[in-house]
Amino acid sequence: MGFYRPGSAAGARRRARQGTAMVEFAIIAPFLVTLFFGTIGLGMIMGRYVQTLTVARDVAHLYVSGVDFTQTTSQNIALQLAQGTGMTATGGNGVIILSRVATIYQADCDAAGVSGTCNNLGQCVITQRIVLGNAALQSSAFGTPTATLMDAAGNISPSVYLQNTDSSVRTTGFSTLLTSAGMTSLIPQGNSIWVTEVYFTYPDISYLGNWVSGGGAYARFLY
Repeated sequence: MGFYRPGSAAGARRRARQGTAMVEFAIIAPFLVTLFFGTIGLGMIMGRYVQTLTVARDVAHLYVSGVDFTQTTSQNIALQLAQGTGMTATGGNGVIILSRVATIYQADCDAAGVSGTCNNLGQCVITQRIVLGNAALQSSAFGTPTATLMDAAGNISPSVYLQNTDSSVRTTGFSTLLTSAGMTSLIPQGNSIWVTEVYFTYPDISYLGNWVSGGGAYARFLY
């Protein structure tokens, strides 16, 4: 003979609802966790990009003002601006590429006495290149001069960039960049453009796996 226990049906329904809630949570939890860490990662990416822009802008101001980034004191300023990225003067998780670019005119060739061999006439050429940080992370968008062409301050001799004894001094896509910015494809005679390129990786969000694999933030400023 059975006994009726008031509330037992309600208790069964309550346990059933609890079980359903646990199953629903188990289904949705992975999405919530992914969303949580994804939001954190996105915030870190945006923060790193803002820092990249800031470093590129500030270093560009210093570079065009004549600061010599081959000197330790000046390099320390750049590293201070890049604090938190893990970049060092010769390695780490970032790189700063500084370039001085000029257009070669006939007057430049005549002044140097190389009129007959001025093969870069009308070309945009790199006259100085300085690299801080990990050069293996990112190369310049405008070409890379052969290292042996530069002196200790990163300068390239006019006898090289005028006569094109090494074609690596010619820029890649720089004239196109000038045109897209509403300028002529040539830099006015007697003037140079100072270019600062900055690239930082995202080592602090490697937990996101392939989403940011090999990724980083890149910014450049031209003066």
